[in-house]
Amino acid sequence: MDLFLTFALVGFFAQLADSALGMGFGVISASVLLAQGVPPPLVSASVNAAKVPTGIVAGISHALNGNIDKALFLRLALAGAAGGIVGALILGELKRPVLTVIIGSYLLLIGGLILWRGLSGRAPRLLATGRVSALGATGGLIEGIGGSWGPVVTSGLIGAGHEPRRAIGSSALAELVVSLTVFLVLMAGYHLGRWGTGRDLHEVLLPVAGLVAGGVPAALVGGRLAAIAPRRPLTVAVGLLAIGIGLQRLASLL
Repeated sequence: MDLFLTFALVGFFAQLADSALGMGFGVISASVLLAQGVPPPLVSASVNAAKVPTGIVAGISHALNGNIDKALFLRLALAGAAGGIVGALILGELKRPVLTVIIGSYLLLIGGLILWRGLSGRAPRLLATGRVSALGATGGLIEGIGGSWGPVVTSGLIGAGHEPRRAIGSSALAELVVSLTVFLVLMAGYHLGRWGTGRDLHEVLLPVAGLVAGGVPAALVGGRLAAIAPRRPLTVAVGLLAIGIGLQRLASLL
């Protein structure tokens, strides 16, 4: 029960940040599970499983608060699902330290850009349609490998000048599609014996249940927070969170 309550608290605060700022749940949850020695494929499957119910609630909350750009959502979801399939299939084949350096460096760069633009009030040009799809595919790929959709996609959209609340809402709803896709691919791999870890899914049932129990109520209010927060403070908050996650990623290599 202590383990369940611990993960419920982790899930609540991680999902609150994720719903309001567009990132946090995957990175925080995965970091806690990895610290317990859970194998990466099982971590990715567990986090993406928890993201499905929390993502449904978060998507409804964002939709009710007018945070969804339908065209942006569709481009991100379709490209992200394709990238997620590739990421889930190659999970475990890549050298994780190299990937961690790339993601961490990207987050520091884009986080610094978002922070500067939030403080200066500059509004850069939006990403072209093709580049939005490329961003979605990249986010899906990394989501399949290590559960970092939000930091890559949401920060990329805001860094390119999309309205923060619509970037957060559209990215969150697209992440639901990507998470479900990645989970199904990983489960198929598990049943085909591709993981080869000797670890059982039952080991993470309690942590996943805790993440969901804590994440769902936070998802209910996160969409409203994203809708009512002033643009510049919200942009600055996203930039600071992206920088913090980037530093955490790089520090994990030490």
